[in-house]
Amino acid sequence: DDGLIYGRGSSDMKGACAAAMVSARILNELGPIENNVEFWFTADEEIGGGDGARWLAETKRFEGDVCVIGDGNGGGMDLPSIDIGCKGGAATTLIARGNTAHGSTPFLGENAISRLIRAIPWVEKIGEYKLDLPSELDEAIRGSLEFYMNTWDLKNDEQREAAKRIYHHPSVTCNIINGGVKRNVIPDYAEAEFDIRLTPGSNPLKVKERIEQLVKESGVPGIEVTVHTRETTGYHETPNSPFAHQLAETIEKASGKKPNFKILTGGTDAISIKNFTGIPCLGYGTSLSGMAHQPDERITIDNLVLGVKVYEGFPLTYKG
Repeated sequence: DDGLIYGRGSSDMKGACAAAMVSARILNELGPIENNVEFWFTADEEIGGGDGARWLAETKRFEGDVCVIGDGNGGGMDLPSIDIGCKGGAATTLIARGNTAHGSTPFLGENAISRLIRAIPWVEKIGEYKLDLPSELDEAIRGSLEFYMNTWDLKNDEQREAAKRIYHHPSVTCNIINGGVKRNVIPDYAEAEFDIRLTPGSNPLKVKERIEQLVKESGVPGIEVTVHTRETTGYHETPNSPFAHQLAETIEKASGKKPNFKILTGGTDAISIKNFTGIPCLGYGTSLSGMAHQPDERITIDNLVLGVKVYEGFPLTYKG
């Protein structure tokens, strides 16, 4: 009755999968069309796609001129948008080592957890590092900020200021901490894992170098850091390609509004597809902002219908 469908994964991204299935059926019923169209449904995206899209891309199963990714938030009827890229990561592990002792005599040991707690804020300082980004992304970053500032539920000035920095600075959050074996044993080992996201076009190796420098500056003994990254991060396409223009025209016809170009704050399978096959990728999803991984996850029926129109309409009008 409320125009919503509830369920885990409904927004991220089973809704887009359902819209794609309906689109595939419609295209099949139309008979032969000018373009060859393939719909791929893959798993494992949340952990890198090693058994899904990444494997398919690495083994060259994917072939095509262009690829539309159904992941992400296309903005629905109100704020239609196209993802021209998405952020990549610099997964970071901080390890603290100490010396064990009995819990009743802590002064005889060196508590690794205490050392870790002291060092964590130094890794978090990477959020103050200004990224050097290509000027061709200026428009997409402006569009991204406009989109997210209007769709995120930002409750206070602190959140709003953080949102404004999301592209020109790394985002950083410590999400996993491990350490200790028993309550009465001083731990000699502890570790923390950080999710650090970088805007495409930035230099992840410079970010890695800065993190290592910050940990050294902390002066905390027994600390080491490992930053997993490559020479490039994420991916992005130009918004000025025929592909982008034609997808934008399809979305405008379906929604009645000219779509915005933006960069996703998270990652999608487009990173693997673009990097391993070279196939240009643009994203148009049906999800709602802020719904991914939520216990009350939901999707609007209007978004699903709009998704069907876009996924069906683009193959019918694409001219290469």
